[in-house]
Amino acid sequence: MDFAGLIIAGISAMGTLIQAYYSAKEKNKNIPPATVKAAEKRANTPLKIGTKKVEAVIDDELLHTLNAEVYQHQQNLLAVFKDDKADRKAKERQIRAAEKEICRVLRQIKKYNDQTLPTQRLKKLWTSHGC
Repeated sequence: MDFAGLIIAGISAMGTLIQAYYSAKEKNKNIPPATVKAAEKRANTPLKIGTKKVEAVIDDELLHTLNAEVYQHQQNLLAVFKDDKADRKAKERQIRAAEKEICRVLRQIKKYNDQTLPTQRLKKLWTSHGC
């Protein structure tokens, strides 16, 4: 299984949802269901760019563990945005947890990759989430 691709796809999809939430919040609106659905599809499709470098520096067991943890955060975030009864506090609690997870995974990648992130996508995620 392409754990590295799923990890990168998962944190990218969470980043997309977080940005969509803040954008919608500014306009006093909810995230469109199509955006949530697109993020879910994106998270479940392994990305190819940058995965070889991540796979080369992180062992399979850790990739498997990271993937499971990212998946859980991603499911929690998706669930809160699909729940019509979820209030702003519940959404923001899941957003904070997702942002922490994004940064934690990126720190792990940097730790095993000579303190660098291998792709522009990962570098942008690092910057945009204040890691």
